[in-house]
Amino acid sequence: MEFSLTGLSYRSAPIALREKAAFSSSGALAALEELEGLGAGQCLILSTCNRSEIYAITETPGGPDAVRAYFAARVPGGEDCLFTLTGRAAVEYLFRVTAGLDSMVLGEDQILGQVAQALEMSRAAGCCGKELGRIFQNALAAAKGLRSRLHISEQPLSLCYIGIQALSQAPGGLAGQPALVAGSGQMAGLALRYLAGQGAAPLTVCSRTEAHARALAGSMEGVRVLPFSQRHQAAAQSRVVVSATASPHLIFTQAALPALSHPLTFLDLAIPRDVDPALADRPGVQIFDVDSLKETSRQNLEKRQELAQKGEELLAEGVEETLAWLAASRVDGGLEALGSALARAEADTLALLCDRLELSGHQARLAGKILHAGFRRLQKQPVQVLKGLEDPRRQEEYTRMLTRLFGPEEGERSEEWN
Repeated sequence: MEFSLTGLSYRSAPIALREKAAFSSSGALAALEELEGLGAGQCLILSTCNRSEIYAITETPGGPDAVRAYFAARVPGGEDCLFTLTGRAAVEYLFRVTAGLDSMVLGEDQILGQVAQALEMSRAAGCCGKELGRIFQNALAAAKGLRSRLHISEQPLSLCYIGIQALSQAPGGLAGQPALVAGSGQMAGLALRYLAGQGAAPLTVCSRTEAHARALAGSMEGVRVLPFSQRHQAAAQSRVVVSATASPHLIFTQAALPALSHPLTFLDLAIPRDVDPALADRPGVQIFDVDSLKETSRQNLEKRQELAQKGEELLAEGVEETLAWLAASRVDGGLEALGSALARAEADTLALLCDRLELSGHQARLAGKILHAGFRRLQKQPVQVLKGLEDPRRQEEYTRMLTRLFGPEEGERSEEWN
């Protein structure tokens, strides 16, 4: 029995190849059935935008190779991007993935739910046995513990988020403050959501393409749309302006901005810049641009990396516990066969003694305790030897031998005593 994974991720493959390797929900179910036919009786597929991986427990020595060949057939020409891990390396990798320590955005939380969903799909397909389920349950438990202790994802990396957080912490904050967003792309959409989350109101959006601005505003309640030509007047009536356009020229200039009766803060997320740097010379105007936010983002990334290192240390305990459990589970079948054979022999011996020596009730109970202690001593050494083996192949070899020697069909010999 061997635990392995085969797949590709953003570290090993470009997005074009990851798209080809991705599994839809129905495709994953079909693949699980096919993998079972290849000898991967326990298998799970984790497919996200950043990775597609097959985790499996196989009983034959060539099992991981068969899974790799199956995956390679999905990505013609991309076999060099595939990687395969087995045993300890596979368990360690799964724990890191589940905890978000192998994600493109270090420490992100989304992967935790994706792993949990993959486990549920494997169970629903009947492909999750005791061993695979235990490995993934341990990985999920370790990741949840890590998240609650370290809060890695709470160190923001997005410049938009960092900028609006900085505005919210300034005197007066953002709650109840009118805000304008210039632009209609992804960054502008994020800015609107972050501003709404901080309680800024009313919210206004403008864009060179008004239809795009209306589409963006339509995804949120209470967002007004203004013609792009009115942006300077709208800025003068706002307390915060977030600008995130793709314009090659300045769109907020010193000359066009009307006189202000209150402080105004610009958050300029565009490159080239949208906001005229000369506006910072006007009393009451403050400008945050990309460069002024990069240092905070860099510091937050360093903090995430420090926390991730602590996370690696915390995960090690869960990895060791899982590996120890796996090692024990490999020999369970042999030990169960041995234990059952000894229990039968113990019962038969006691029955024979009671019959031949005509023991009283008290004597029978005493004889039973003595026999039980003796048979337990007989079992103790094989248990210690088997669980102490580190080589999985030797464990399986010994387990097969015990099962063959002491399995029910070989061990039922009570008639020989009569």
